[in-house]
Amino acid sequence: MALKKIFLLIFIFCFSISLFSQNRDKLEEQRRSLIQEIKYTNQLLEKNKKRKNLTLNQLAIVKQKIDLREKLIYQLENDLNGISQQILENQIMIESLREDLSEIKAEYAQLVYYAYKNRNSYDRLMFIFSSEDFNQAYRRLKYLRHYNQYRRKQAQSIKATQTVIQEKISELKSARNQKSTLLDQRQRETKILGEERSNQKSAVQKLSQREKKLKEELKKKQALAEQLNKQIQELIAEEIARRKRTNNFELTPEQQLIDDNFASNKSRLPWPIKRGVVTEKFGEHPHPVLDGIKVRNDGVDISTNPGEVVRSVFKGEVRKIFKIPGLNKTCIIRHGKYMTVYSNLDEIFVKVGEKVDSKQTIGIVHTNKEEGIGTFKFQVWREFSKLDPEKWLAGK
Repeated sequence: MALKKIFLLIFIFCFSISLFSQNRDKLEEQRRSLIQEIKYTNQLLEKNKKRKNLTLNQLAIVKQKIDLREKLIYQLENDLNGISQQILENQIMIESLREDLSEIKAEYAQLVYYAYKNRNSYDRLMFIFSSEDFNQAYRRLKYLRHYNQYRRKQAQSIKATQTVIQEKISELKSARNQKSTLLDQRQRETKILGEERSNQKSAVQKLSQREKKLKEELKKKQALAEQLNKQIQELIAEEIARRKRTNNFELTPEQQLIDDNFASNKSRLPWPIKRGVVTEKFGEHPHPVLDGIKVRNDGVDISTNPGEVVRSVFKGEVRKIFKIPGLNKTCIIRHGKYMTVYSNLDEIFVKVGEKVDSKQTIGIVHTNKEEGIGTFKFQVWREFSKLDPEKWLAGK
């Protein structure tokens, strides 16, 4: 019975090692990704460090960094809980293996003692030849063979169990070291998070002193958003009217295929830039500084390095390019009944009517001279419906 239990524990041990290693690799990859994103937000903030004027965009980057730091700490907590659970399981398994090992050793000692007493070949032969008939002799011979095989299995089991115990002890030491390292990291990250929250609070207080200017900026921003919306809706109306004029209320087969493929790639579309930080999300939300005031975004605002290229998130056709003072250049690409909008670009490299592929460069982001940071707006529409772009883009 102990032998079967040993083999079962060894199987569980090997399986748990494989599963835990996979989970650890995944967690470490996620942690490295979060750390890289935090470093990137720091790089963007460094570009504005020497400038005296604090901006809403800078505050948004600080908030994004805090959000990333909170995710990192939460992930560290999960990792620590996983390691604590592994340590507990290892301790239980080591104790169980040691108990089983003692039992097997006791059984094996009895087998060795019996073998010693019957070590004479003559005695074994007499045991067989003293049988009452052939069937009994055969059963005794079979018994001796099984007995010898069982002895060998017991010896192998003792050796295997000792090996597993040593491996579990080694794994236990490693897990304890990992836990100690993660505890130190969590403590450091928690301390930094406290400092960042304090800096954020101070930044909000400074910006709130410029309430009049902030309200003027918000009014200007809303006016630009209305102009952009008007241009987009005019294009959508033109597309629908054109289909009606040609008595073709539906998409062409090629357009329908692109439309279907775009829809099926929800949450898997590539980002319109290689690296960036979402500094304003989709939808309606409170103003970051002005109390009681809400702002609305029909897409997302993304901050990135100056001169960063913007790329199409899916294959499609360029349908409109225009310029709005204060919002710079905009490019609209149609993907069946879907449209993606790329605004606040300094340069556009494609032209109306041109077919573009996924990840094809279409322009360069506008660089805000006051901040030294590249910023642009990205939107996704399904005819007149505005969609949350982050739900369509692949996770970073």
